[in-house]
Amino acid sequence: MDIGHKSYSRGTGRSSTAPRKFKIPQKGRIRFVLGVVLIIVIVRLVGPCDCGGDAAHEKNIHEDNARTTAGTRPAVPDYMMSFDDVRLLVNEYGVGVNAAEQQVVVSKSDNKKKRRNRDSEDDTLSLYLSIDTTIQKYAMNMLRRYKPRYGAVAAIDPATGRVLALASYAGEGEQIDGSGLYLKSIFPAASVFKTVVAAAGIERGGMNRNSQIKHFGRSTTLYRSQLAENLKGAQDISLKDAYAYSKNPAFGRIALYNINKNIVAEYGRHFGFHASIPFEFDVQESVMLNPDSIFSIAEFASGFNRETKISPLLGALLAGTICENGIINRPTVIDSIRSSKNDTLVYNRETKMWRRAVKESTAAELRWLMTKVTHYGTARTTFRSLRESPKYRHYEFGGKTGNVNQLGLGRVDWFVGFARNPNNKNQRIAVGVVTTHGEYWTVKSNYIAAELFKKYISNEEQRAKVSAAP
Repeated sequence: MDIGHKSYSRGTGRSSTAPRKFKIPQKGRIRFVLGVVLIIVIVRLVGPCDCGGDAAHEKNIHEDNARTTAGTRPAVPDYMMSFDDVRLLVNEYGVGVNAAEQQVVVSKSDNKKKRRNRDSEDDTLSLYLSIDTTIQKYAMNMLRRYKPRYGAVAAIDPATGRVLALASYAGEGEQIDGSGLYLKSIFPAASVFKTVVAAAGIERGGMNRNSQIKHFGRSTTLYRSQLAENLKGAQDISLKDAYAYSKNPAFGRIALYNINKNIVAEYGRHFGFHASIPFEFDVQESVMLNPDSIFSIAEFASGFNRETKISPLLGALLAGTICENGIINRPTVIDSIRSSKNDTLVYNRETKMWRRAVKESTAAELRWLMTKVTHYGTARTTFRSLRESPKYRHYEFGGKTGNVNQLGLGRVDWFVGFARNPNNKNQRIAVGVVTTHGEYWTVKSNYIAAELFKKYISNEEQRAKVSAAP
């Protein structure tokens, strides 16, 4: 039996299997069209229905603004600041680094200082910095206690790029302004640059920690006789020993016979030389020597020159790169910003990769080389207490030393390095420390770094105890 759709015509009693069609009377068609047009206009003016997508997005961005009061909706700011906005704010108003929280009043009378989409009223912005005040004060106290001619410290969390300390010092009567030296590339990089050459040798020269290099003469000298291709009376040394003991002739030979000056310069750019660092403060570009002879290539590769210069901040980033598998994360010092208007969050930092300097496998090999500097190399004495203490057994310590004389600065002494818990990415610090000295040395830069590592680890242990407390 076929059961279909039936319709019945009134008054006839007849059925039909075809559905009835809806027809608009001829006189009402114009009114119908006008009604449709009116509906379209209203929809466009009012906007589409917000069905929750944007609300969910706002909840993620502004979660910090949530209020616990029942029935109160979190305040939503009328603007969000970008990283470039924050850089502009810092440059216009000035921000110090000795306090973790600061306030800036943005005046309605200064049109240049208005943020986009802001209304005409004054606004007080609370800036929350990434500075660890304990590390910051300790770094400053170390410089003031030992009184080098000049000194600077930059310390970062390499896993995130958050800056933990920025300290700067100049002795009384010195000609160079002692403020902001951690951002200035006035210090010759010296043997710190050997790290760049080692990276290039590993990735492009087919080298590894056990690769043999011809060596003759003293480690701290650099003579043409030490660079001859057929070196008489030479002995073979490994890359790990050449790096740990900072042997100048060996690194000159790497640039001449394993790679070339162009590859060295290329890797220097990978690590951030001749580049503008994306940071809230302006940082002077670190620069490299442009060698024009065979001997100057050796000077370039060994760091035995005064033209290759690096800022302490880039020194910290270089060490952090090795610590974090070849990645340089963008450094930041502003964690977040809140507006006084409804106490709203208007900026929240994000971890962002600036560049990849080397492959992960290369970074692992370099990290191993840097640990040898602190185990038996040029920083062995300073790091003995950290190596031998059970308190620091969970950490790896690595770095690179360097020193050279510079007219006007004195004896420039460097240490760039890291303290790293391999099992916890949240327990890592990288530093760039530079001090300069006159006739008598007052402190080694690697000593300041080692003491900062101790302070950092003690802080982490204290934080862990507080977190574990009921």
